[in-house]
Amino acid sequence: MKKAFIFDMDGVLIRSEEFYFERRMRFFKENNLTPGSSDIDDYIGVSNEKVWENLVPEPSEREQIRTKYQPFLEKNKINYQEYLDKQVPKVLATLQKQGKMLALASAGEEKEINRMLRECDLAQCFNVVISGEKVKKNKPAPDVYLETIKALHVSKDDCVVVEDSPTGILAAKRAGLEVWAVPAPVDQNLADVVLEDFGSIIEK
Repeated sequence: MKKAFIFDMDGVLIRSEEFYFERRMRFFKENNLTPGSSDIDDYIGVSNEKVWENLVPEPSEREQIRTKYQPFLEKNKINYQEYLDKQVPKVLATLQKQGKMLALASAGEEKEINRMLRECDLAQCFNVVISGEKVKKNKPAPDVYLETIKALHVSKDDCVVVEDSPTGILAAKRAGLEVWAVPAPVDQNLADVVLEDFGSIIEK
């Protein structure tokens, strides 16, 4: 079995993608705005910058709308405990007992990653936590995964990445890593394994 497990956050630990999508679409509707894309697949697993490029393709309009979105965002924050996959605590605890190293590598904002870890009481589970904000290029570039491997001090062959989105899976494959995908209604053909559910990680 692998020595280290690297987890994505949104869509893997936190089943949040639909919540985020609906929140964005609600904001646009309430403000009589038309999003550049109304396809949830365009928003799954991508960086916040890419999200806004998809929402507002015109750069001259993007910053103004994004600024207007901030108060709405603050009033409609996700409750991470509510959207935490219920199998996560058991799986992480089991892997820790087996002596595995655990890392969190997310394209998301560092402040939100840290808030999730606090609210879900998971900070103690991870040896390494890296945000895509802290690397040169976010997913689908491999940077966040390459940086995570470096921080873990393990070889690529000793790691497995748990992802859900095409963007995240591609990033991990570009880093030369084995990928297990948590089931999601998106293209996961590049994954080495598609899991039955999150809990099946400890059955492999």
